[in-house]
Amino acid sequence: MHLHLALIVALVAPPRSLSPEAGEHNTTAMRFYDAGEYAPAVDEFYAAYRAMPDARRDREGRQLLLGSMHMTLLNLHDQTGEAAPLCRLQGILQEHADALAAAFPEEPEMLEIANARARHEAVTQKLAAYGDNPCAPPPPPPAPAPAPVVPAATILVQPAPAPAAAPTTATPASSDAIPPRHLKIAGGITLGLSAALLGVMTYGLVSDAKMRARVSEIDDKPPDCPLSPGEHEELLGLRKDAVTSRGIAIGTGVAAGVTTALGATLFALARRGTGKKRWSAAPWWSPSGAGLTLRVQLGAAR
Repeated sequence: MHLHLALIVALVAPPRSLSPEAGEHNTTAMRFYDAGEYAPAVDEFYAAYRAMPDARRDREGRQLLLGSMHMTLLNLHDQTGEAAPLCRLQGILQEHADALAAAFPEEPEMLEIANARARHEAVTQKLAAYGDNPCAPPPPPPAPAPAPVVPAATILVQPAPAPAAAPTTATPASSDAIPPRHLKIAGGITLGLSAALLGVMTYGLVSDAKMRARVSEIDDKPPDCPLSPGEHEELLGLRKDAVTSRGIAIGTGVAAGVTTALGATLFALARRGTGKKRWSAAPWWSPSGAGLTLRVQLGAAR
């Protein structure tokens, strides 16, 4: 039996407010963000931001990327618990506010400037929990002490001990005859579980598609209508929820494939005779997963 599981992941086109070079960096950053790799995602968002250096001409695109870097660095801080992401966010917000103030001297009360300074103050308050000057570079490590000189006469060479043999553990296997009725019941339960898992997978894919459609709708607003701070927060929240929905779809899809194959195998075994059937089952597990090894012997037992 061959089971084919197709998971289609749609990539959202870069917003029209970004330059071609910034759009490429933004697309790469979103791939890292969707994978939960926030550190390289911030580097790519910042590269896109630096690709549009004119604070007046590129006002809308730079504001969009600032919101992406703000949410990503906060996620990285929650993930690591370190002060470094907050320090980087503090510097980016200061850089953004200063660039806008220099580009628009006639609008000192601009909403984007006030918003960047308010976020800068909130990050500064969070950094206060890490003590005085948490963003200062660490002191250089002390120079290593010189190794003591050992006289040649005192050096002893000892043979290395022979490695101990690794203990082997035999996995006991149980053998028993299984009535076909029991196999059919087990196969039916397993296939029923597969159907439920496929339903959850479908829900995850549909939710992911709806969220990405909403993201595209927000991103494609006209250039003369910049996104509000609330829309920035909604945009990044939708992207985070889309990652969760896709993870649910992938996990339940793989589990559905395994249970479907197992249920079909049980039904196939149930259609054979009971007089020549022997079986054994042994669970296994590892850091990357777990499963059940099922061995069936057909023929007369010896």
